[in-house]
Amino acid sequence: MLFFIKLIAFLFLFLGSIHADCSDLGYDDCLYWSGFCEWNESTNACQDAGGSGNYGVLTEADGISTSTLYNGGILYYPMDGTPPFESIILMPAFGEADFISGWAQFYASNGYIAMAIGNFDRSSRDWNTEWDYMDRALGMLDAIETVKAENTREDSPLFGNVDTTSFSVSGHSTSGGGAHTAAILDPSIKAAILLNSAMAVLDSVNCPGIINESTGDTAYYCLLEQHLDHEVPTLVFAGEYEYEEMVTPDDSTYDGMWALVQYDYIPEATDKLYFESANQGHSSAQIPYGDVADHALFWLKYYSSNLDNYCDSLILDPGSTSQFFTTIDCNTSTLVFDVNDDGLVDDTDLNYLIISIINANTLDILGDVNFDQNIDIFDLLTLSDYLN
Repeated sequence: MLFFIKLIAFLFLFLGSIHADCSDLGYDDCLYWSGFCEWNESTNACQDAGGSGNYGVLTEADGISTSTLYNGGILYYPMDGTPPFESIILMPAFGEADFISGWAQFYASNGYIAMAIGNFDRSSRDWNTEWDYMDRALGMLDAIETVKAENTREDSPLFGNVDTTSFSVSGHSTSGGGAHTAAILDPSIKAAILLNSAMAVLDSVNCPGIINESTGDTAYYCLLEQHLDHEVPTLVFAGEYEYEEMVTPDDSTYDGMWALVQYDYIPEATDKLYFESANQGHSSAQIPYGDVADHALFWLKYYSSNLDNYCDSLILDPGSTSQFFTTIDCNTSTLVFDVNDDGLVDDTDLNYLIISIINANTLDILGDVNFDQNIDIFDLLTLSDYLN
């Protein structure tokens, strides 16, 4: 065994990487690595958690419910993985359906049902009604009912395969505000993921009036701390230059509706995270890519799928942000994967762990990243998978 460990360490040090593949694992080992892998009963093989990436598509023409509360919907569902599947509802900013479909496909390829719904042209609505946020929120909540109905529709490929207790919401720009509003309306929602969110609340009692210069109408929109008193775990994405991009210096109307304000107003007792992409603007989270996609997926894994081993991944600044902070407490005194205790998780931790294993485990508890009371090859594989 010691020779095997040294051989693996040698390969890493000179070839640069170790990659643990779920497909190489038997049934017992697959269950042991359940945070990363899952057993597929159909193929009788172990696979990456979330399946192989295959997903199917259902439209209203295929029989999913229609609604007057949202403007059409497309449901993406995983074709691999183990049901029942958790779900997320997504809505684009007006005119951005293709972008939100990218997020829906991303989630479906990672084992979640994802329904992308359209919003209505705001120009057809009374300026003094909550079409922009409340209606979007109600549309998302109605889409949840649409997904639930697939669980009992006998002709649906999702018949009996929907986790009807686990739903999350997400949206871009003003539909991020709609997702935030949905989370406030329905505290059973597992998670909210806000993509460059903009939000205001119609409140004629507490908001100052805003005059529409083209019509002369007065609307009472604003965002106050009391508007965001909720307990739904909320991930807030933003871009470093988003505010400068969207707000003109001589117009204070929209000053208080952007992502950072929303994060600040969410109660400190609520799990929340602010992820501001460096050198990016209002489109920083418009499509799933890189660290943005990783953190969104980690958020669902932790709060929707209840996989505790993703917590440390969430609170670690990936290095691509201009601002990054959170109220999440993973109940550890140090980052689990920070083997050399320098405040960072990188390749030096892997090298440090390899050297420790070769030299008969000199790291004490810091090297036991899989919490099995041993420091061995399995810790090495866990850390390698995390870094990859």
